Amino acid sequence: MAPDDTTYWEYSLRTSLTGTQAKYQNWSQGGVDNVAILAASGFSAKYAKEIFAYNLNINLGYGQTRLGDGDFIKSDDQIRIRNQVRRLFRDERFSTIFNLNFESQFTDGFDRNVPDSVISGFFAPAYLSQILGLSYNPDRHLRFESGLAMKQTFVRDVELSTRYGLPEGDTFRNEAGFSLLIGYERRIMESIYYAGYVETFTNVNKSLTSTDVLFVNEIIGRINRFISANVEFALVYNDDIIDELQIKQIISMGFNYSFFEE
Repeated sequence: MAPDDTTYWEYSLRTSLTGTQAKYQNWSQGGVDNVAILAASGFSAKYAKEIFAYNLNINLGYGQTRLGDGDFIKSDDQIRIRNQVRRLFRDERFSTIFNLNFESQFTDGFDRNVPDSVISGFFAPAYLSQILGLSYNPDRHLRFESGLAMKQTFVRDVELSTRYGLPEGDTFRNEAGFSLLIGYERRIMESIYYAGYVETFTNVNKSLTSTDVLFVNEIIGRINRFISANVEFALVYNDDIIDELQIKQIISMGFNYSFFEE
């Protein structure tokens, strides 16, 4: 029996382990001992045959930091899974799309100003979204997507329901609306790669000023086959949680390995 034809598939898997450590003793300028470690992995699978295409992206990350003699605390935590099915038009720059996306985190997060105060956890919150719409890809670097969207919010811990915009004691919310995404990916130098996107969700029952916005940027610089430096910068606006802009910035350098690439 002939083996299945897998030439329509392309795969990529990369892992990284980065960390920092600082130790001070009798240092006249002062300083706080600290240790930080961050592990991340990214897997993608792409299928394309005739007028149909499928993309899967899984990004996982987890990090902890300790200052002085204190306990280790979470510094990064993400589970992000994105699925997309595309049906190409005669002009292959255009396609109909269906997206199924999931986001959550692995472990409990704590308020740094209130010891032992849990503010997040696994499936607290978690987000599941479905998008049916159109995509325009003018070239292989840039993409525009828009469509009708459904978004579900899960909060497993009822103590956190109101923190994530649910009525007290509720664990689930369903929303209908519109989604827009603009993404850009490019190798800007031989050893430097940039990927970024801005994604929005507008609830049909709320004003445009309550639109959820996620803006993510990542720059990966490869020093050699095993060592890389990464910069991640993200902005989030979601007034179900807080009326202010949420900001995350991570700069790291360490071990990086790609098992197979496109």
